[in-house]
Amino acid sequence: MKKIKLTILFLVLAVVSNAQNVPVTWKKDFTGAIKWQKVSALGHYLVGTSNALLYVDQDTGKIIWSNPGFKNLNEGDVSQAGNSPLISVNQGTTVNMIDPFSGESKFDSKKAGINEIKDQMIMYNSNAILVSGRTYYNKDILILSSLTNGETLWKLEDDFGRLITASDVSSSEILIVTLYNNYKINTQSGKLIWKNDTSDANKELNKLGALGGLMKQAAANVAQDMDFNIQFYKNPFEPIFYIASEKEGRAKTNGFSSSVSNGGPTYHTTYTAFSLNDGNRLWQKDLDVNGKMGQLYFHEKGLVILPDDDRNTKINLYDYNTQEGLWGKKGKGLKIKGGVYDYLEIGKGLILISKKPNNKNYITFLDLNYGSLAFEDPIKIEGEVLFGEMTPSGLLYMTSSEVNVLNISSGKTIIDKEIRTNPSLIDQNEDLLYAFDNSSSTIKILDKKTGLVRKLGNAINFEGKEFPSSISIRDNGILISSSQNLALVDYSGKTTFQTYLEAPREPGIIRALRYAQAIRAAYIGAVSYAGAAAYQSAANDISKENQAAGTMVSGIGMAYEDLGNQATDFAKKSWQMANARLKATKEADDYVVILSPVEKTNYLMKVSKNTGKIESRIDLGKDREPSYALDGVTGTVFYQTNTNEITSYKF
Repeated sequence: MKKIKLTILFLVLAVVSNAQNVPVTWKKDFTGAIKWQKVSALGHYLVGTSNALLYVDQDTGKIIWSNPGFKNLNEGDVSQAGNSPLISVNQGTTVNMIDPFSGESKFDSKKAGINEIKDQMIMYNSNAILVSGRTYYNKDILILSSLTNGETLWKLEDDFGRLITASDVSSSEILIVTLYNNYKINTQSGKLIWKNDTSDANKELNKLGALGGLMKQAAANVAQDMDFNIQFYKNPFEPIFYIASEKEGRAKTNGFSSSVSNGGPTYHTTYTAFSLNDGNRLWQKDLDVNGKMGQLYFHEKGLVILPDDDRNTKINLYDYNTQEGLWGKKGKGLKIKGGVYDYLEIGKGLILISKKPNNKNYITFLDLNYGSLAFEDPIKIEGEVLFGEMTPSGLLYMTSSEVNVLNISSGKTIIDKEIRTNPSLIDQNEDLLYAFDNSSSTIKILDKKTGLVRKLGNAINFEGKEFPSSISIRDNGILISSSQNLALVDYSGKTTFQTYLEAPREPGIIRALRYAQAIRAAYIGAVSYAGAAAYQSAANDISKENQAAGTMVSGIGMAYEDLGNQATDFAKKSWQMANARLKATKEADDYVVILSPVEKTNYLMKVSKNTGKIESRIDLGKDREPSYALDGVTGTVFYQTNTNEITSYKF
């Protein structure tokens, strides 16, 4: 065994020594000591020194902007603001939100009079930042700050408790939903178009005057630290919006309300309808439904409410005007196993995905025309459903642990032995789905037209106690990889190559590489779908490595979904930079970067996805944890070679 390991070591030494060294792109001395460096998800290369915060051009090393007001910051002081490319700089109790394109502050909490920021949202259509928080004299405040010049467009001081959500109603109007009040405001002038109470409870507290104010303040203080569930929905057919609020206890029936059932807490959800035009309530009484808040679907005849409860629950269609239940015996709804946590719209029906407390998941089909469940018994599945697609063979669905196809007519799964896998080990084109089956360690091919499954090649086992973590369709085969392994199986089933490079002994050294790879994976996924869904899905994976990056990629997704070619300057720049990175990812998707030590020297190695060979390398020296940053999209590496010096390379 020792002889085999020595042979592998000598082979790696020979391959690495023959690999071409990547030439230096640029080398730059910075004024002041370099404290940290990183590349944002959108591609901004930021350097923090003892003298300033800088944005540096990746290709030339030229300083695009330098802000000496933010010197000597720790890396943790610089994060991402909300879900946008904005940079949040925290200095004690003062928070600044920086435009990464110009380096200018677009919001200064001290200047705005905010002592504590609670929430912030980027309003792309309004080209502004909406910030909620508390003033220095402990009052609730909402501020809209311009992304053009950083000036405060307007302030709203009111007892609103907590910002729930905000939505651009038009280019000049914004709807704001808070714990206690709803507001419709002119975005430029700050003129209040209308204001109303979010709930009846707030009306009653207002009647108590000063005492009610104290009670609201106490509730608001508690609410700041609570993860309560309040959702906003806009009717796609009419200028109407709905606010749903989940509460403990059961919906009141004949004056009776209980908060405990079968030994545990129960929940109910209240739905309130408002006119978007004048803010008035449209129902004399709120619609109260048993069960935790789940999904809401807008049908032409009414609201389809799908509770997400721990127990078996009831789904129903409620008339828009009368709130009358229209499904089930006497309009009391249809029983369903578990709580509905997602659905897929298929023709004139919905594929409902539900779960019980024991983590058992189910799929069933709801016929919207007849208000009936198509299957006598729901289909039990393993894991939570993450994706579904109607194919000629049936409903192709993938969960957190398997892939299968469901015949909608019979309620039966087509694949006898489901493919055991996870979303990162699935890739597909128009006709075929490829997945690495964890149970057999082989690649499986699912024909979407027929539902037939076949195996591609033999079992593949990675070295270094690693398991495959990603898969991708290539012209010359199917590539599976992990952090230190990659293997290519051609379309005849032959393993073309299998490459392994030893992992670093110091776990901290690989952190920057994994962060860069996670962002790169997000863009690669988005190339296939070119839209918000891919970004939002990828953001979850990125967040595992870096929360700020995950949120930022999610923000790019929002820009795709909501903006398109909006004329606002900040949105346009974000859009253009995201598209440029999508293009760069697509053009440079022929290699992976692997970090591996050879004779105590750390190397970043460019390994071909087509041949499995090391094409080039970057020497990171013998430091146990060298300071470097990598842009996984452009393949640019920034290596700190001295206290105030950075050397840049490009694969």
